[in-house]
Amino acid sequence: MGRILLDAFSETVLNFVFFILRFVAWSTQWSIALTLFLIVMAGAGYFVYAFALEGGGHVSVPDIVDMPITEAAFLLTERNLELGRQSPVSHPATLKYHIIAQRPSAGRVVREGRRVNVFVSMGQDYLRAPELVGMTLDDARREITSARFRVGSLARIPKEAPRDTVIAQDPPPGGELADQGEIHLLLSAGSDRPSALMPDLRGIHVDEIAKELENFEVALVAREVDIPNAATDVVLAQTPAPDTLIYQGQTVTYDYKPSTESPAPSMRYEATVRHQMFYDWYDREVRVDVVDRMGNRQTAFSKSPEFDETARSRYVSGAAINVPVTYVVEATVEVYINGALEASYQLKDGNPPVKVS
Repeated sequence: MGRILLDAFSETVLNFVFFILRFVAWSTQWSIALTLFLIVMAGAGYFVYAFALEGGGHVSVPDIVDMPITEAAFLLTERNLELGRQSPVSHPATLKYHIIAQRPSAGRVVREGRRVNVFVSMGQDYLRAPELVGMTLDDARREITSARFRVGSLARIPKEAPRDTVIAQDPPPGGELADQGEIHLLLSAGSDRPSALMPDLRGIHVDEIAKELENFEVALVAREVDIPNAATDVVLAQTPAPDTLIYQGQTVTYDYKPSTESPAPSMRYEATVRHQMFYDWYDREVRVDVVDRMGNRQTAFSKSPEFDETARSRYVSGAAINVPVTYVVEATVEVYINGALEASYQLKDGNPPVKVS
């Protein structure tokens, strides 16, 4: 009986030892397999990162700032790099189509095939100067500011035009100018014409204004306004202001609220004079002047001789000059070709223009 128990115990111990050995062998086998799998995956990941995504070898990024874009692209290709995104930027100093900046910066070590993004100069951002001649200084300031420019230096010379009327500008109308560039103005300082202090017209009936200013020899311009509860047919506001200096021939504007549809004294009229040319005039000097009833002359249109293709196709026989005119009571529009008077048009009381010569 004891012998039987001993044999059973020995068999159990041997079975347990064999189980432990088989378990160790199985664990070792799977551990080696798992280790090999991890090594293979790590190697594959490194290969993909190092070669498929980042390229092969390493290279130093060249300095391409200030280079023309074509030359920079060629240099990058030689270094096994690529020209990436090209962002256009206005620049006052760098030549057009030259590189202003680059990313990555010069000297940085990157992998081959890397793209280099650049900012490319589009040159100076030029705008066109507006037409300011004939404007008052206040109106010219507003026009300059709205056109994205700044008022430059101001100078005054004696002139028949009312004081602070723009008589010249630099750059001239249509001239190229940088954004926020300065426009310099030459203004009228008035003249040696008789001058006086502007009276206060506010509250005076419109029928009495001409008599009030008959000794001042100024041009009156009425402007209708619609102000609730305001008195009718009397001056509500005026330009120039009371007690400011005015000159002979100067324009005086007043606001009033009409009680009827009849025009006030010295109503301002608007018209367009159309002068048709019956010959090619690209090679001729053309000037159109507007002369008001006080004899004040202002050039409304001018053209120098031009010989380019645009001028040859634009200034041809049958083309017309259209000149908008704002006047008081009456005015004359004169057309000059090469300095000689070719035609004259009479404007009066809002009627259509009449050709008088």
